Amino acid sequence: MTTQQGFDGGTGIRQAILDVTRREISECGLTGVSIRSVARRVGVDPRLVRHYYGSKEQLLRQAVQVEGNPVELAEHLLSGSRRRLGRATATALLTHWDSPRTTITYRARLSASLTSDEIAGLMRDEFVRTFFGTLAEGVSPDRHELRAALAASQVIGLALCRYLIDGTELSRHDRDDLARLMGRTIQHYLTADLAE
Repeated sequence: MTTQQGFDGGTGIRQAILDVTRREISECGLTGVSIRSVARRVGVDPRLVRHYYGSKEQLLRQAVQVEGNPVELAEHLLSGSRRRLGRATATALLTHWDSPRTTITYRARLSASLTSDEIAGLMRDEFVRTFFGTLAEGVSPDRHELRAALAASQVIGLALCRYLIDGTELSRHDRDDLARLMGRTIQHYLTADLAE
C-alpha cells in the first residue's frame, strides 16, 4: 500500500487513525466504532489499521490514553495556595480539556467510560484515586477517600455536561467563570468540615 497523500509517512497515518477513532468514540460510543469505519474516514485500507494497532480492542485502548501524570499535576497544584486549590484545580482541568491538542482524547475517554468497565476503571484509578486522592491526602483533614470521590464526582458531572451533552449551558459557559464556581465546590469537598 502506498502512503496516502497528506500524511507524513507512517507517523501521520497512525495519528490520523487515532484522531478518527477518538472522534468516532465521542460521536458513537465504543460500540459504534469499527476498524472499517475508521479506515474509511482516514482513507486507508482496514489492513493498515490492523497492522498498526492489531485488534479493535487495542485500537480503542490506545485512543483513550491521555497525556500527563496525574500525581505530578496534583503535586504541582498542592505547591500553590491551599486556600485557592479548588479554583486552581478547576482551572487546570478545564484548560487542559479545552485545549485543541487534548480535547478529543478526553472526550473519547469520557464517552468510553460510560460503556466500558475497563475504561471506567482507568478513570477511577487515575482520576479519582490518584489525582483527587493525592489532593485529598495533601489538604484534607479527614476522610480522604470520600473527599476525593466527592470532588471528582462534581468535576466528572461538569465534564459530561460540557463535553458530551450538546446544547447545555455548561457547554457554552465561560471557562474562567466555571472554574470560579466549580472551584468553590472542589475546595469545600476537599477542606471543609463535612460534619456541619
